[in-house]
Amino acid sequence: MFKKLTLAAAAGAGYVLGARAGKERYRQIEAKFRELAGKPAVQDATASLKETAAGVADTAKATVNEKVEAVTDKTKDKSKEKDTVVDLGTGANTGATMAGAAPSGSAPDITRP
Repeated sequence: MFKKLTLAAAAGAGYVLGARAGKERYRQIEAKFRELAGKPAVQDATASLKETAAGVADTAKATVNEKVEAVTDKTKDKSKEKDTVVDLGTGANTGATMAGAAPSGSAPDITRP
């Protein structure tokens, strides 16, 4: 509760001070920002940062694509395994048999040891 109260007080103080400063102070801050942004050192740093960010983004994209491909391959392998399972619980004689099942569609006698 104390943190929220402090945050609200700080926001209120910032609003009041900002309102008093008005448009003139805003224009001064904006002019200073444009002056700094126009310096060659700042422009070089910005360009370097953009290049680094692009490289990191490319690496992250490649990593994500590899992970997705690996998961997709595993899913495809599992779906192939599921396709080979024969459902004999319907009672229909499809001609498919499981190990220990009689080809006639009758269930094996499991009462014998």
